[in-house]
Amino acid sequence: MFFHQRFVPGLAIASYLLGDEKTGEAVVVDPTRDVQPYIDIAREENLHIKYILETHIHADFVCGSLELQNSLSGHATICVSGHGGADWKQPFADRELSEGDRLEVGSLNLEVIHVPGHTPEHIAFVVKDASRNSDKPWFMFTGDFLFVGDVGRPDLLGEDEKQKLANQLYDSVFDKIAKLPDYVEIFPAHGAGSLCGKAIGSRNSSTLGYERRVSEAFKETTREKWIETLLEDMPLSPSYFQRMKKINRDGPALLGSKRHSVSRMPTKEFHRRVFENSLILDVRSKEAFAAAHIPESINIPLGSNLPTWAGWVLPYDRPIVLVLEKASDLGEVWNHLIRVGFDRIEGFLEDGIEGWEQAGYPLNKVETETVSELRNHLNDSRNGRTVVLDVRTEQEWDAGHIEGAVHIHGGEIKERFTEIPKDRPISVVCGSGYRASIASSFLLRNGFDHVSNVMGGMTAWKASDYETVS
Repeated sequence: MFFHQRFVPGLAIASYLLGDEKTGEAVVVDPTRDVQPYIDIAREENLHIKYILETHIHADFVCGSLELQNSLSGHATICVSGHGGADWKQPFADRELSEGDRLEVGSLNLEVIHVPGHTPEHIAFVVKDASRNSDKPWFMFTGDFLFVGDVGRPDLLGEDEKQKLANQLYDSVFDKIAKLPDYVEIFPAHGAGSLCGKAIGSRNSSTLGYERRVSEAFKETTREKWIETLLEDMPLSPSYFQRMKKINRDGPALLGSKRHSVSRMPTKEFHRRVFENSLILDVRSKEAFAAAHIPESINIPLGSNLPTWAGWVLPYDRPIVLVLEKASDLGEVWNHLIRVGFDRIEGFLEDGIEGWEQAGYPLNKVETETVSELRNHLNDSRNGRTVVLDVRTEQEWDAGHIEGAVHIHGGEIKERFTEIPKDRPISVVCGSGYRASIASSFLLRNGFDHVSNVMGGMTAWKASDYETVS
């Protein structure tokens, strides 16, 4: 048996390619939209992809099933859940699966289990390998139902559905998979860092027996207490999750060769596009952005967290033009953005900020300050105006923050920036400066004149033994 787990950091997506080397048949589970790696690996292993499986309608990334099928010239069957009712149908799929259905991939047998709770239609796949033992289950693809150290959160569909889904999740954990033996391995659709759970472990697989013994999610208590514990301290859900669910339910647009149409834009062309209402996304480092950037740019430094923050703060109704550190970054940025549904990427500034500057076009900068400078400002009796804006998570805030700071999660800055006074200097702080740069760029773009990024953030503040309150 050939087994490959593909892990995408940041969004913390785990997808799978499983195959029988003797027959050459293979299956892909929960693919991402950048599908070439699955095709390349299958070709290298002399496998042809027979099935493309979705465990559920994903909320945090655009599913890659249609894109992969199209890249294979239609020679693969897309299979999705047939549970959940009319609102959870995916009309683009070739086949709907129900509890007890089986798929044969050479000597491999994948049996469907309906495990609602994260979503109503959610299914898992229990895998047996007849070349070793046709009766004993070996492992299970659990999607977002069961993670390492956690279960999928049931609160993404709103307050009305939360209690119903939490009850279904309880039944899925303690009833639906109760007869599966402890030795069954679990392979989830996400690892640590995903917002589809609140306490996902850092390992990418586990066993049912280990989880039953150590995971909080398997601690037997009353149904009411289990649900209460599950729902407390749940992280903030990104607003773009609802958009992802709709895209994945209806079927994403095909990208095809669109990646190759993203053009190098000479400075004058880039300038024209900006004035035609394109959104400027600057993915350079926070330090480079602070030193000089095009007015009204949004800064999300290139890294594994780019897609999450793009979904949080960027509008979906504008074409995007890019400012890159170097042209070779385009492919990585493209993959990050299409994974969360930003398809209108028109081009990038060919000559970079230097070319923009040499053309005589205006540049802005973000003021920066050290934690010692911020502390001096706050301690100066003549200064009663500086607003400290803390854009960290609720959990980080509760663990210690600067006295008098204003707390707005960075993901909510787009909806809540009007709560911040425009007539006072704003010092933006996060953990280290990354999220503060995103928030600072957003504030500057929306008319705030006196904004500074506190470099080193609360990490530096606490390392300096400056006082915090909680």
